[in-house]
Amino acid sequence: MEKKITSEERDGKLALAVANEVTAGWRVESQSSIQAVMAKGKPINHTLHIILSVLTLGAWLFIYVPIFIVNHRKTKIIRIDDFGNTLFQ
Repeated sequence: MEKKITSEERDGKLALAVANEVTAGWRVESQSSIQAVMAKGKPINHTLHIILSVLTLGAWLFIYVPIFIVNHRKTKIIRIDDFGNTLFQ
């Protein structure tokens, strides 16, 4: 049977998991004692890109589609359970 960890151990495990994700290019959006919300990428101004696509008769789509594929915003949640396991959602 697994042993429950203390809150200090949980804080340390979460800090380590967050540091690893920050090293991989993620940023912290919010954090509590048991979980952190991480984000990567920037929000895209779809309205601007659609207007530019219409004004350029679709030529702007060659720029918009790669931007959308590469730079769309991603989020993940890192949680530490009572037994010290790191869970990603």
